[in-house]
Amino acid sequence: MTDLEDRLRRDLRKLASRARPELIRGPQTPQVQRASRTVRWLAPAAAVLAIVGVIAGISLAGGHQPRTGSGQPTRPQTAAVMPRYYVTVVSRIIDGDTMVFTRAVVHDSSTGAALASVRVPTLVTHGSVTGPSISGASDDRTFVITETGGIPPYHRLAWFFLLHVAANGRSASLRRLPISVPHSLAIARSALSPDGTRLAMQEQSCYRGGCYYTGIRVVTIATGAVRTWTTSARGASFDVSWAGNSAVAFLWGKRYRLLNVTSGGGNLLASRPIASPAAQQYGYVPGALVTPDQTKLITSTVRNIPDGHGTDTVVAKIIEMSARTGRLLRILSTTTVHGATRGGQGSAGILDEDCNVLSLAPAGANVLVSCFTFGRVDNNSFTPLPDFPSGSSTGIGGQDTAAW
Repeated sequence: MTDLEDRLRRDLRKLASRARPELIRGPQTPQVQRASRTVRWLAPAAAVLAIVGVIAGISLAGGHQPRTGSGQPTRPQTAAVMPRYYVTVVSRIIDGDTMVFTRAVVHDSSTGAALASVRVPTLVTHGSVTGPSISGASDDRTFVITETGGIPPYHRLAWFFLLHVAANGRSASLRRLPISVPHSLAIARSALSPDGTRLAMQEQSCYRGGCYYTGIRVVTIATGAVRTWTTSARGASFDVSWAGNSAVAFLWGKRYRLLNVTSGGGNLLASRPIASPAAQQYGYVPGALVTPDQTKLITSTVRNIPDGHGTDTVVAKIIEMSARTGRLLRILSTTTVHGATRGGQGSAGILDEDCNVLSLAPAGANVLVSCFTFGRVDNNSFTPLPDFPSGSSTGIGGQDTAAW
């Protein structure tokens, strides 16, 4: 089993704590796995407990500025032009819980209104479906959707689809890219470079009880040319994203690193360590996105505060921090949940992994987030956005696969 598959198994156990036995109708196919930033298995939605729905209360507050030593708030960053569109990838169970229907939906970033929709082929292997991931180029019209599957350890699959959005956002086209990955490699997700020319993906090769290498693969879309940065050191790369067109950020252990990808390949751990968000109370390291100039990280923090009634108040924040020093620069938004049950398997432990940054706009001033609910953060405020289904007999709850 690879470290990537280890992580999936761990998250499946966590998701099991959400299930309501009285709603589970017995074995259902296909099983669905989420492959976004926080990789977690998704059971059919009828078996998923909507955490926020059973918690006493939730409140959202706009971001505020941390105070400097002089007692004055730091100057807010001027927001750049927000991308016109964002794209969500939504899966629903249909035909008596025997099929998964996947669709990419183009939305107006200002209002969240759906403008166009395209059906995405669903990769089903051995009765299992891995939830897709999506990333976008800086032109706001080019996206790549990634699906993975197969029967490990000897037959893994990865599909890549290029989604092109029309200039007015009212239509979109989808085609499968002729990119192949060796079946011996486990691929978790991919990220499209800002210029739209390359895909970076995390990979690992393990079989017969051993992992022979882990690495990052960069594929040039037009030619299929491949460059790899690998290591035989124990571990795996997670949360791959681009920091400008020349570097890829990734999580190794509990530390983020920056890999210069202008060379022909090489040693993965020759990459440069950068400041990283601290691990949360139950050990989860939040996802982080590095700004194109590589000076800042956009990430999240979660605190569980005893409320005196045997439960916790969970305070989650989307923050901006210095990539060089780790110093907090800004608090972009705050979300508070009251009455969460304690422990790693309680709702507090689950919420610790439910506040994540998903996609950073090209100028680094707007970010799509899933922090107990899906939305965008800009101008130091959070705006909820639509189009992720709640748990029901026909929808898969808890999705947050989105990009701009």
